[in-house]
Amino acid sequence: MIATDAQGQTWWKRGVIYHCYVRSFMDSNGDGIGDLPGLTSKLDVLRDGTPSSLGIEGLWLSPVYPSPNRDFGYDISDYLSIDPTYGTMEDFDRLVAGARARGIHLIMDLVVNHSSTEHAWFRQARTSRENPFHNYYLWSDGTNGKPPNNWGSSFGGSAWEWNEQTHEFYLHSFLKQQADLNWRNPRLREEIHDIMRFWMDRGVDGFRLDVANYYVKDAQLRDNAHEVVIAQPMPGNPSKTLFIPMSREVYDHTVDQPETHDALREMRGVIDEKPGHMMVGEITQRTQGQVLSYYGDGQDELNLVFNFFFFVRHFRAKDFRDIIQRTLDLLPEGAWPAWVLSSHDVVRAVSRYHLTPRMTKSMTGLFLTLKGTPFLYNGEELGLANTPLPRRLLQDPVGKRYWPLPVGRDGERTPMPWNATPDRGFTTGTPWLPAGAPDMSYSAEAADPTSVLSFTRQLSWFRSHHSALNAGDMSIIAGPSDTCLCFTRRSSAEHLTITINLSDQTVAIPRGSFTSDQIPLFTTEEQPSTNSLAPWEVRIAAAPA
Repeated sequence: MIATDAQGQTWWKRGVIYHCYVRSFMDSNGDGIGDLPGLTSKLDVLRDGTPSSLGIEGLWLSPVYPSPNRDFGYDISDYLSIDPTYGTMEDFDRLVAGARARGIHLIMDLVVNHSSTEHAWFRQARTSRENPFHNYYLWSDGTNGKPPNNWGSSFGGSAWEWNEQTHEFYLHSFLKQQADLNWRNPRLREEIHDIMRFWMDRGVDGFRLDVANYYVKDAQLRDNAHEVVIAQPMPGNPSKTLFIPMSREVYDHTVDQPETHDALREMRGVIDEKPGHMMVGEITQRTQGQVLSYYGDGQDELNLVFNFFFFVRHFRAKDFRDIIQRTLDLLPEGAWPAWVLSSHDVVRAVSRYHLTPRMTKSMTGLFLTLKGTPFLYNGEELGLANTPLPRRLLQDPVGKRYWPLPVGRDGERTPMPWNATPDRGFTTGTPWLPAGAPDMSYSAEAADPTSVLSFTRQLSWFRSHHSALNAGDMSIIAGPSDTCLCFTRRSSAEHLTITINLSDQTVAIPRGSFTSDQIPLFTTEEQPSTNSLAPWEVRIAAAPA
């Protein structure tokens, strides 16, 4: 049975989904690496049925399958087991049971554009062209001992690697240890479907699909185009711009192939075998229109598509207004937005925008009041910033290769600061990455009613109890100033106006305007003014009856 509320919303539309980078969340055995028992021990802070928790609806886990960890779990060597680093299958079952007891739905990261080259499929595939698993991957003889085309790896260099045993090249869109799967092979697609069914039968409620628009490649292996760019987003921190003239690959034959939509429709059929299950997709490097096309007709492809466009805009009301309005305009009928501020791959919003705690509250206020599903990356509820790391301590293969531009992704992956002790309450051993945030901890913020954590908890609780916020329609309206973002949320039960002052200046509210006669229900201010908005204020008001 699908879990719905009075507005008919399923869980993945209704609530906040928490993105947990398991490796850095909580270590239970002192080896310095977060694990499943550690995560299970912290479920109450995520949802305990009271306003003292975040009140999440869903919990998305970074990959916990067996992996050589060349890319920290995004190179999977067995899709049907748990990596011993993170625990056992029994530990996973206990996590599922603990989550379910609290009303939390579990989402697994499904990385099926590629597998590890240590997966049994690839170990078989590379031995012979006649091996039954050979066609699970993408191969080419090349030309005169060189790769067949100009396709580049997203992590640098050619996307083709020579395999001596079969005298041909295999494709890898990322590391050479991450061999791309052949989604044109029906047998491979059935393997993926069976993997999904295995985990759904085990209690998983949904999947996050890694680089889902990469699945199918051009059958003719045609060269990708290149374009000369003068300015481009800084790798890892796309809200900043690099002015370096260079040639950039246009991934016109390696992503967004029409057949990828067919593959996703098949996967949606598997998801729909169990009502209430879902899949959310990571769609990269494209325009908003291309990204949102992966909803299909709104009912037949991805249930949710991450909207990453906050990553590449400045912290201004105009920029955010444009992103939000364009998303709402382009959504297929019946589709539901999904919003993201930070992730394990991109500089945290606090560092990207140089946010103070008050600014962080205004950003969180926007994030949790938009129409759609917010995905909250662990640490965002604290206002956690990136941790600067010296090159010698880097673990991320991107950072190791390209430091200092980019510095890699380790800064957004450092351990969760649970308390103020030297190990931050994360581990009793040596953490796999140094713990950052020396002046911040979960325990300190939980005890401070003015903290970012307290604000996030309060607003998440408020959101869950107001159908206009968790299920209602949305319309952007004119605000009292260009520095304010103002919109309405409306359900059959209520009509709310949200006004967010995204500036460090007090903004006057004209007498007789749309907000001056509304009843404030929630605000960042202890004593809100009836005729002005404080700097960075978030205000939610009820329209008069």
